[in-house]
Amino acid sequence: MQSKHNLRDPPELVLCMCAIFFATYAAFALSIYGFALWFIQPPSVDRFIEPPARMETIPMASVELESIHVETVALSVSEAPEHDRIYTILVAGEDIGGLTDVIMLVSFNVTERTINVLSIPRDTMVNVPWAGRRINSIRNLYRRLPQDFDHYIYALTDHVERIVGFPVDHWITVDLGSFITLVNAIPGDGIYFNVPQRMSYRDPYQGLTIDLQPGYQYLCGYQAMQLVRYRRYRTGDIQRNQVQQNFLRALSGQLLENPSILIVDDLIRIFRDNVDTSLTLRNLAFFAMEFLRMESEDIRFHVVDSSVANIADNVGGRSMVTLHVDPWITLINTYMNPLPWNIYAEDVELLTRHPDTGALFTTNGAPF
Repeated sequence: MQSKHNLRDPPELVLCMCAIFFATYAAFALSIYGFALWFIQPPSVDRFIEPPARMETIPMASVELESIHVETVALSVSEAPEHDRIYTILVAGEDIGGLTDVIMLVSFNVTERTINVLSIPRDTMVNVPWAGRRINSIRNLYRRLPQDFDHYIYALTDHVERIVGFPVDHWITVDLGSFITLVNAIPGDGIYFNVPQRMSYRDPYQGLTIDLQPGYQYLCGYQAMQLVRYRRYRTGDIQRNQVQQNFLRALSGQLLENPSILIVDDLIRIFRDNVDTSLTLRNLAFFAMEFLRMESEDIRFHVVDSSVANIADNVGGRSMVTLHVDPWITLINTYMNPLPWNIYAEDVELLTRHPDTGALFTTNGAPF
């Protein structure tokens, strides 16, 4: 277990995935200031997992995801790629009410130089011992779990690992202020982005006003914050996740176009003061150098939509997202799995509905 770095509860909702880009560029800034290659250190990967005993080679499976036919590639354990060069990172952001509002899982493949980002819906149903079994409730209620976790981030990591079937190597959280400052520190002091619709919302309790017009435009840090916090879409959080991911795609593209003229002092200060992570600066320097070798098309984003889950399920009068077993497993194996073998339903702990009876069950037989 990595040591904690100033764990605290940020006061507002965050677009936490920006921590990935901010942290890597903060570390890259250090190299500009004269740190040689000896400073760079790949993160540790602690995956003490026995390969599945069922067979050496996993049969192939396929499913339609977002109208694109994808296949789960069969991997022989003896012929597997260098899987310890694939790093998994959980990125989490909190809202003012003690819930985890944004949850993203990142798979950083250093060998192939690709990044895959999976947005996990905040209402995803997980096997926890309280009535509101949404994954975003773990932050507020994690002390009710039978395990003794030092902080909610480790409880959240544990339950993400249960639903994906592989270890999560590291974690990052970032607060709202650092997100705004990051966007303002980007060359040009902001991001050009196509706002998909009129966004108007006011919440006096949080001191929040959202007022954006649709269309392609320049967004400063505060306007970008309004964009990523807005949630009144026809398809709810699914479209919200898509807008967030599109913004991150634009952000990463702009950073990759102009990596050498970022405001170095500001980025280092933002990282030092606002970002909590299990990664060290030397680890982040490693990711920075790898990130700068990529093209924007090497960064892919994935949303859990109606092909992968029932996004409008109702359990005990509560709105839930229940994952469909086969499409979810295929999504994980195709894009996110760092292991040299495929994951099966019995390797994960999904609390979901039986496709024939509609009854709730866990894929690995765990009680609930």
